[in-house]
Amino acid sequence: MKFPTRARSPRAHGWLESKLPQVAMDHLWDCVNTARGERWNSHLAGHINASYKIEDKNDWFWNNIILPLMMEYGKEFDHSHARMIVKDDKLEPYLDILWVNYSKQHEFNPFHDHDGIYSFVVWMKIPTYHEEQNILDNAKDNDMSLNSTFQFQFVNILGEIMTSTYPMNPSSEGTMLFFPARLQHGVHPFYNCDEHRISIAGNVALR
Repeated sequence: MKFPTRARSPRAHGWLESKLPQVAMDHLWDCVNTARGERWNSHLAGHINASYKIEDKNDWFWNNIILPLMMEYGKEFDHSHARMIVKDDKLEPYLDILWVNYSKQHEFNPFHDHDGIYSFVVWMKIPTYHEEQNILDNAKDNDMSLNSTFQFQFVNILGEIMTSTYPMNPSSEGTMLFFPARLQHGVHPFYNCDEHRISIAGNVALR
């Protein structure tokens, strides 16, 4: 399946940013709306209201989105960060876990990494505007506008801690980031909004 994708890289191993087609978003919403309700908070770093494990029906998202992105990642960068892929061709990648996050205002996801070889996030619903969030009293006089943002964190060739920031707006809905599971990332809170911020995340592992 073809959909717009571009490589984003501050160093040898970067990440892919994609705008998912509507058919993929419809599939994910269907997975969310028919979830069995198994809470997943205890497995996660997020300080958020609720997370639930969901199932990829008929492996549609795996076959049509994740596998093509893995191939694209190998073309844009390589798979050397996942040494087991390179050294053992008997190992098979698979979708290890898929979950949905519901975040209330003030809640956040501290910097963390994931298990597996690749991870991804899809922004399903963003109820706030980054520009409006960063003229609130807690941010308007700061030199960093971090309310309602997603960030990657990494070390550059000089040993300096660097970040790459994604402002989160309703226009971000349908955006998917695909990245090595060990890449540190976090999500900053939003304020003055009673709606949930909804995202989906998942991990690719080997068996």
